[in-house]
Order: sequence, then structure tokens, then C-alpha cells
Amino acid sequence: MMYLFAGKADSFLTEGTTNFVFVNNTMKEDFSLPIRNMIITGLFSALLAVSSQIFIPGPVPHTLQTFVVLLTGVILGSRWGAASIIVWILLGVFGLPVFAQGKAGIAVLAGPTGGFLLGFILCAWLTGSIIIRRELSYFGMLTIMLTGLAVIYAVGLVGFMASFAWFLHKPMTWDQAATVSVLPFLPFDIVKAVAAAYLGVRLRRTLHKAGLSFTQ
Repeated sequence: MMYLFAGKADSFLTEGTTNFVFVNNTMKEDFSLPIRNMIITGLFSALLAVSSQIFIPGPVPHTLQTFVVLLTGVILGSRWGAASIIVWILLGVFGLPVFAQGKAGIAVLAGPTGGFLLGFILCAWLTGSIIIRRELSYFGMLTIMLTGLAVIYAVGLVGFMASFAWFLHKPMTWDQAATVSVLPFLPFDIVKAVAAAYLGVRLRRTLHKAGLSFTQ
């Protein structure tokens, strides 16, 4: 697939993963778009790290992780969105306290919440894949957000049960696992999905008007 972006001074041509810029009718390879995408990917990784430390008080503590993950996929697209989550996870695995409650280390991946972290990657990739080259209404965006949320919970629930069975040696039934790891968090995560859908539509429209797109 080929896209042409025309500007006042230059024209940008993207074919596959290679970017070209026309300067004085001469086509030259352009490295600015990949560099820009890598910078924004890093910023979203940092944003996810910060959101992991923001707790909303209540009977069950909540962070803004899910909100940021849902936005990551629809703003950065499948490849860069998933890459942003992977970078964040790697930072935590190598010892930086970027996970919820300042946790770090590879043991987090084997713990009860490890499945949810892997679900974040799949969520970002899936939502980015669905939304690519589409202009969606708020309802359409919300549908994508809820789909991504379902993926997070599906992978997270399996990981939660596996962690208790294999590492903690305390097998749980599906009902028990869902009661502990899903139901207490689901209502507020739906609220976050609604907010992310509204903000996602607004941000995508703003980026397109500015000539910026990370989902090509």
C-alpha cells in the first residue's frame, strides 16, 4: 500500500516501512518519521510508567494503566503501540520501578498480575490493528476499547490462575479467579474505556489535521 502526503515545501511518500521525501524533485530516503515514531513510543512508555504509580483511592485501589494502554494502541497503531508496552515491561524487568506500586523485576511477570501485563501488549496490537486507516465515531471507538479491555482480562485471568497454580501452588477455579482479579476492577475499567474512547477520537482527529499519523 502506498500513501502520498503533500506539503508546501516537500512531499512525503511511504511504501511499506520505507519513507521517502521529495526535495527539489529528487527522491531521498527520509528517516524523520521512524525517529519521530520511536520518540513518541518512548514517551508513551514513560506515560504508562507514570500512570502505574497514580492510585485512585477506594475499596479497591485502581491505577490509570488501563486508560493509557487503551489510548496507546489507537494513537500509535499496532506495531508502535505494542512496542511501547514492551519497552515499559522491559524497563520493569531490568529493575526500574515502573510497575504498579513501584514494583520491578522479572518476578512480576510470573506473579498474579503478569498475565495482565502480557494482555496489555496484545490489547495495544489488536486495537491498533482494528483502527488502522479508519475514522471512527465515539461508539465505534468505544467498541474497540471494550474489545481491547476484554483481551486484557482474558489473558490476565489465565495468567492469574496459572500463577496461583504453578508458582503459589494454590489452584483456583474460574469463578474464584474472576471474583478476585476481574469483578472488583471491571466497573471502573469500563469508565476508563469510555473516557479513553472520547479522548482517543479527539486526539486522532487532531493528529490527522496536523498531518501526523502513527497508524499508517
